[in-house]
Amino acid sequence: MVDESLLQIETCLLERRKVHLGIAPDGRVYLRVTSFWPKEAAQHWHGPYSDRKEAETDFLARTQPPCVTRAEISDASRRGEHGTVDGVPMIVMKHRWTGQLTLTPYRLVEDTGVMQVARQNGHN
Repeated sequence: MVDESLLQIETCLLERRKVHLGIAPDGRVYLRVTSFWPKEAAQHWHGPYSDRKEAETDFLARTQPPCVTRAEISDASRRGEHGTVDGVPMIVMKHRWTGQLTLTPYRLVEDTGVMQVARQNGHN
């Protein structure tokens, strides 16, 4: 748990999202975002990061649309977790920032052995 009273908090925009950067007295950086739902998950401080650039890079990587294979789409469709909203294909997945299940757009990628190994290790 981060003692927010010790942080110097700055507000900025990353990918059109309002985020708070908290700089600790020792220079470590924490980041939270206020625009995700549920609020209690979104407002959780992430970090510590060694600097602002590392915090921003991690946030941007975790909030990009997930890479999904045709096999994953097929599996999700069988479970009723794939569809189209306003013409945009969507899939139910665990949000990589909040940890909550969410309906999200995705990027379709080819299924390769390398992608499967990366996915098993928690990377997209």
